[in-house]
Amino acid sequence: MSDTTPLSRALSRLAAQALEAPVASLSPDVRAALPDLVRALEAMNRLYFRQLGGRKLLEQAEKYRDQATDEAKAFWTYKGPWDRLDEDRPLLPGTQPPAPGKAVYPDDLSADEFEAYLKTCSAKQQAKLLDPCSVVVRNGDKLEAIDYTQAYADELMPAAQALREAASRIEHQGLKSYLLLKADALLGKKPLRDAEIAWVKLELPPLEVVVGPYEVYQDHLRGVKAFYEGMLLQVDPEACARLKSIEQGLGELAREIPCPANSRPAVGGMAPLIVADELLAAGDGHGGILASAFNLPNDPVVRGQVGWKQILIRNVMNAKFDVVARRIAERVFPKEQAAKLSFDAFFHHVLLHEVTHGLGPAYRADGRSINEACGSAHTPLEEAKADIGGLVLLLCFGGKFGIPKVAPDVLGVSYLAGLYRSARFGLNEAHGRANVIQYCFLKEQGALALEPSGRVQVVGDKLFAAARALLERLTLLQASGTPNELAEFLEKYGAPPEELVKRIGTLKDLPVDILPTWPKL
Repeated sequence: MSDTTPLSRALSRLAAQALEAPVASLSPDVRAALPDLVRALEAMNRLYFRQLGGRKLLEQAEKYRDQATDEAKAFWTYKGPWDRLDEDRPLLPGTQPPAPGKAVYPDDLSADEFEAYLKTCSAKQQAKLLDPCSVVVRNGDKLEAIDYTQAYADELMPAAQALREAASRIEHQGLKSYLLLKADALLGKKPLRDAEIAWVKLELPPLEVVVGPYEVYQDHLRGVKAFYEGMLLQVDPEACARLKSIEQGLGELAREIPCPANSRPAVGGMAPLIVADELLAAGDGHGGILASAFNLPNDPVVRGQVGWKQILIRNVMNAKFDVVARRIAERVFPKEQAAKLSFDAFFHHVLLHEVTHGLGPAYRADGRSINEACGSAHTPLEEAKADIGGLVLLLCFGGKFGIPKVAPDVLGVSYLAGLYRSARFGLNEAHGRANVIQYCFLKEQGALALEPSGRVQVVGDKLFAAARALLERLTLLQASGTPNELAEFLEKYGAPPEELVKRIGTLKDLPVDILPTWPKL
């Protein structure tokens, strides 16, 4: 197989890494439940394949499951025959590009047609069609919404049964109750929102179990449909205790993230920070790229009334820093700045990125969520806000609430190394566009300077003012930006400049991310 084929490139981008976790320290009852939880996550894989490409893609996945070929490895690594790190270009011969709305909309539905149809609907019909947990189908000349619990019943039933069997083995009452409630919620027997509230309130269980429809990144048609994922993590209670002071300072941190134009935040009172090691990820939780942290649930009602959880995945973060970020810094920065790369700064920026997701505008003055109001622009704006907001919080609160005090140039290098790392996932992907926005704006403000060699110099004394200006601009767009204003901003700052494309091109021989070997369960 040629080294230049899409398949070989896709496989060579990921560095194999064994992830470690102290599984032996789990109590016997929890260890006994692990096989059941693994089955629940396997069901999330099946659901995800159906959302991406219907039953045909699920059948293709089953065909590849027990094969040891490069095609099978790539298919299961990227969760389908498309390269998630190269704008969904086909990996396998004979594969067509995916529909923008994947299989949660009709294949022939365009964004323009959908928007025009929504304008003809009542508010109730619009709500159903835009419900994150519904599949849109054609019925003659009409569009109708089918709830996920009905559309995906075949895969949801075994997932719910696996969660119930896990609950029957676990003695921890909070975790047991949550798993039973989540099983009912997956089937529509209880509101999904009730399960999310129970999860946020669940304090330091031995495991964090995330199964369900959450992120909307794969909906390239309207940006609202949630895709199924699963994550199984082992909690480190001692590490969590060390982050309590940040939780206690949440009110003061929140005041640093603007809510302009009479927009409202969704601060519900709880925002626990959890440090955990990942044991397994499935569905949208591992489709080429492995998250090093996440902030859930996304439901603005839960976030507003109760709160959210912020999970920092320690074993994944360590692996990415050592294998990817450190080597990128050596290529991107002048030697003296590259030497300042700090895991402590890298870790806390990721942490405060997740914190910032829960702060700032959640609803506009007219009551609409910013997700609904911003449409497809929401994700790049929100990811850029979380990144730059995390940077602002580190610069503002270093030395308080357990946040380390880091010199601006050290922080800038560690932050920017992470930016280059995630920009390599694809400059036109939502996170990639968020990174381009930050790069272009900070450079425009003089916080980044290009050397003749093409390396980037962080200008520490200009970093805070530039970051603060970008944060104010992003939150204003979220709070009140018109479609034209959103489009103009993305056109100006979201188009990758030539020097950024060239510098990222010099990193081609470095791994983009890790390919995990999961801990033995």
